[in-house]
Amino acid sequence: MTKKERFMTFVFLGAIARDLSRGTQDSQLIALQADQIPEANIPLNPWNAAKVFLAYVDGRTSRHRWMRIPRG
Repeated sequence: MTKKERFMTFVFLGAIARDLSRGTQDSQLIALQADQIPEANIPLNPWNAAKVFLAYVDGRTSRHRWMRIPRG
């Protein structure tokens, strides 16, 4: 699996767990946002990157530089 695939897997599973615990239906939107991040921007540890991204989605942290989506 590529780094992007591992990152997306962790993000989607975390988003599903978030949906189940909070009774929301945001996992698809979260996965779409995460999918827009280029693989080159994802840090070396995709598990940690997914945790940081999910914390950002929850509003617990600010956006990190690697989460920026390229324009164009």
